[in-house]
Amino acid sequence: MNVLFNTLNFLLATAMWLIAGRLFLGLFIRNPKNAVWQVFLISTEPVHQVSRGLTGGQVPERWIWLVSLGWLLAARMVIVVLQRSAQP
Repeated sequence: MNVLFNTLNFLLATAMWLIAGRLFLGLFIRNPKNAVWQVFLISTEPVHQVSRGLTGGQVPERWIWLVSLGWLLAARMVIVVLQRSAQP
């Protein structure tokens, strides 16, 4: 059970870092066809889609990264609480 919690926490943390990387790279990369930029777009878009769905499209597109980070942080906190409560 501990392996499952750790794996979920790792995957959520990775998604958070990818969103932060996308935000940072957006400041410097001007070519939308850049391969590195495309990797960040493809890997973070599913998280952004979920955030758009959860907010009902009420959040402007320029702030969806912040909402996504908030949802991921909340999910990680829930996993940590569940992991601590599952330990004897």
